[in-house]
Amino acid sequence: MRRVRSADIDAIHAIMSDAETMRFWSSPPHSTLAETEKWLASMIEADRAGESDEFILEHQGRVIGKLGAWRHPEIGFFLDRDYWGRGLASEALLQFINYARDLGLNCLTADVDPRNTACLHLLAKCGFHETGRQSATYVVDGQACDSVYLKVDLYP
Repeated sequence: MRRVRSADIDAIHAIMSDAETMRFWSSPPHSTLAETEKWLASMIEADRAGESDEFILEHQGRVIGKLGAWRHPEIGFFLDRDYWGRGLASEALLQFINYARDLGLNCLTADVDPRNTACLHLLAKCGFHETGRQSATYVVDGQACDSVYLKVDLYP
């Protein structure tokens, strides 16, 4: 995990424009590089202002995703689908949980589309538990999406 850089644009756009990778994200896949540039710039600016706590995931020198909290305590992440099933997301998430604990946070939360069973499994594996559900919490490409809310307590 490392902080985002403007040079990450091409790699992040390749991930964020992939419909399969982004199918459960809170917005449609990016259709233009300008859209990703705006998203990446907001991530860089938020980090500099101390509002955000997000990281780029890198594996063997290649950008493969992002993980972090846009606003503590809620986390979000995505991973290039070429790297799914290798344990890299759980490794990064466990590292972020330890990082958040070291910051003194009490918990982390997540809002997941219930159709994203792989994400739900990953979060459960890393200690998250369900705290609630709600229907039609956001709309992506004209389709209402539901939410499963999860939480991991960092201090017993």
